[in-house]
Amino acid sequence: MLLAFAICLPTYGQDIASKKFLQHSKVLGSEKCIECHESEIKALHETKHYANKDLHKDKRAAEIARNMGISSPAKIQLSGLCTQCHFTVQKRGSAPAKAIGGVSCESCHEGAKDWLDLHNTGDRRDDGEKGLKKRVEASVAAGLLYPFEVHKVATNCYSCHIVTDEKLVNIGGHSPGSTEFELVSWLKGEVRHNFFESKGSTNAATPKNRQRQLYVVGKALEMEFSMRGLARATEKADYYKAMGRRCVSTRKKITEIIETLGDAAPAELKKIQEVISTKGLLSFENAGPLTTVADEINKQIAMFVKENDGSKLGALDALIPAEGKGTAYTP
Repeated sequence: MLLAFAICLPTYGQDIASKKFLQHSKVLGSEKCIECHESEIKALHETKHYANKDLHKDKRAAEIARNMGISSPAKIQLSGLCTQCHFTVQKRGSAPAKAIGGVSCESCHEGAKDWLDLHNTGDRRDDGEKGLKKRVEASVAAGLLYPFEVHKVATNCYSCHIVTDEKLVNIGGHSPGSTEFELVSWLKGEVRHNFFESKGSTNAATPKNRQRQLYVVGKALEMEFSMRGLARATEKADYYKAMGRRCVSTRKKITEIIETLGDAAPAELKKIQEVISTKGLLSFENAGPLTTVADEINKQIAMFVKENDGSKLGALDALIPAEGKGTAYTP
């Protein structure tokens, strides 16, 4: 299945769009990461993310591109409709922006230009707790999306795994999103790269508390992005129907989480359930209320992450997929 995200462009030509957290002028390329992150890069190379570099060779991708007015498969690597999610794009000086690979380190952790040197200061594994904390704080301030920034990193995931361009679906024939995408199962599977503690020798399992936190964040973000998609729909065609179905199914999942947690259900989740249950909310041409609710969900997710580390959400273990999607890389 093709996984893509695009913004609404006035034309579907050579414009290369930018993701929310990725500034092309700050992209250096994953070769700058490999000196310290060899195991992480090897793990990346085993993923479908990395395989996106060959998207322009895919027949289905070429068909969608033609439907969207992209004249040749080679230009898939130039169009913002495709590069937004399938490629890592770099812009240097006055030269045109260009795709330099598939989904890579900076696609998820932001362009490294401003934080690479800060991130590398000293011995990153042995500079002591205080030194590490100081370096992490400086790097985050400079734009690095560290794994503990669960909300922002997960937002990057959903900004690609739920399509935001109505015409890409209705005209292009693209999938409206990844039907099998579930945040925790992928982060404990194919895209898992937990090498820090072992200095690259072992890809550690994702801790239970983190899985619980990610599970809630994932479902809430799916609700937010699906509602934004529904708000964006201008006709009752494939995109509108898909976003509506996703809103309904995700609303049920959020209710399931709250019922499973019972008295331990966080206030932020209860607030999300309240605002998404408004009568008549999931209606056509209801963009204003839908967007307002999506904004509130985003606010509540940020609060949830701040107040809940997963340690009090043990009941969710019954809902979290036991197995990861794809095979986690083993050094």
